[in-house]
Amino acid sequence: MQAVAGAFRLITCNSVTPPTWMDPPSPMDLKQMEQALEQHGQAHVLTPPPPPERRDAFLAQLKTVDLAGIPSMLKTSLAGAAERTKKLEPFPDVVTLSELPTAEQAALRSSGLDMIAKGEVAALLLAGGQGTRLGTSAPKGCYDIGLPSGKSLFAYHCERLLKARRLAAAHAKVDPSSVRLRLIVMTSSATDAETKAFFHRHAFFGLGESQVIFFEQGMLPCLTEEGKLLLEQPGELSMAPNGNGGVYVSLRDSGVLSQLEHEGVKSVFQFGVDNVLCHVAEPIFLGFCRSRSADCAAKTVPKREPHEAVGVVALSDGAPAVVEYSEISKEMAEATDANGQLLFGASHICVNYFSLAFLREFCEKRLHTLPLHVARKKIPHVAPDGTRVTPSSNNGVKLEYFIFDTFPLAKRMAALQVPREEEFAPVKNPPGAKSDSPDTARQMIYKLSRARLEAAGGSLRQPLGQVPLATSGSAEEAPPVEISPLLSYQGEGLEETVRGNAFEAPVLLSAPDEGDARK
Repeated sequence: MQAVAGAFRLITCNSVTPPTWMDPPSPMDLKQMEQALEQHGQAHVLTPPPPPERRDAFLAQLKTVDLAGIPSMLKTSLAGAAERTKKLEPFPDVVTLSELPTAEQAALRSSGLDMIAKGEVAALLLAGGQGTRLGTSAPKGCYDIGLPSGKSLFAYHCERLLKARRLAAAHAKVDPSSVRLRLIVMTSSATDAETKAFFHRHAFFGLGESQVIFFEQGMLPCLTEEGKLLLEQPGELSMAPNGNGGVYVSLRDSGVLSQLEHEGVKSVFQFGVDNVLCHVAEPIFLGFCRSRSADCAAKTVPKREPHEAVGVVALSDGAPAVVEYSEISKEMAEATDANGQLLFGASHICVNYFSLAFLREFCEKRLHTLPLHVARKKIPHVAPDGTRVTPSSNNGVKLEYFIFDTFPLAKRMAALQVPREEEFAPVKNPPGAKSDSPDTARQMIYKLSRARLEAAGGSLRQPLGQVPLATSGSAEEAPPVEISPLLSYQGEGLEETVRGNAFEAPVLLSAPDEGDARK
């Protein structure tokens, strides 16, 4: 497996030691590279020849590639994609949050708030993607899904984190400014500059610039099925982000992992940018992970139906893993326990926990075992005659690391099942799509906000002359109701604002100290 992870030296920003390929190239460097390309069957990337202004950068890029390792790496990756798991079993310890006694939930929440108040927690946001499917080239986190507040995905995540910090400070009876709860943002080459500018423009959403760290995801060259490098343009290889599992390499190489360790961080709460309902650094989950002494843990939600196309937390050959839906047979997908619950029903939503000790050990000693996965794609490229090729079918492969491929190495893995309607509203598909779109996410926020408003003693009234309002639990379109994360993290503390009051939609309940998100 070393050949798999070692075929490329991954490109990340903020490297602790500048790589030697940043030194100015010499004529000997150029000649040696030409010979190496010829030796390993990659000389085609010199046709068309790189323009003079790109030669140095092209040579630097080529030096990041282990040309000799490509054939064995690709062979291993393709073979891994064809392998069939020998034995799949349900994960034996998926704990359903709603089934825990109220007193135990309170104790876990208190434990999680203690962890935050002591500066032992950092939140890791995976934000390397652009909003291409949403109709924008901007970072996905900049996207406004159409809520009354006009807040972006970044704003929602940061405000939840800020509220968690304030709750922890109140729990510990200290000033919020004394609580360190870092946000670590993994960007990509395509989103880094714009993401940083967006955070600056919005004053880091109240977190404080010193609380936020940015670092870049690595890149890998795109290949043909035969292992040939592709050109984006003359003098530039076609590259792609190395998957969410590339975070391990980037955490190590950027120095962020060492910085967190130096600051006394013991736990990392990891989440993706597109889940607008993620309760960032959620105290109950943190306390749950500590109570289980977990190396890794995952939040899961119940499958909608047996054949939903999602990965599930399970055991693969006796080790914890996320198993893709395509690996599960029809019979296994439909199998239920004595209570009628799906045996393979714990959907992985990319909300995970890692102990820093586990991350350190993995990154120092076992990073080379991380497998590369093959994604067959249509990859535009430049042909030897200089023409631009836009394929209509898959013509190449992109290679990716998966973040959950460390799970089998955990000595203690835990899973907490939470309500989908409260914690999972992904924004992946364009407006108008039937699922995982800005529209469906917005509806989920409206319904959850209304349920919390009513639970706190408030109500919605029907405007005169309009059709009756849909009930909060109905499948009909929900009236716009939004509760700012800065006002309430999970519905707590709303009574003073809403009890006994009737509100007319659209409703936007904001904290007294927040401004207009559109500015």
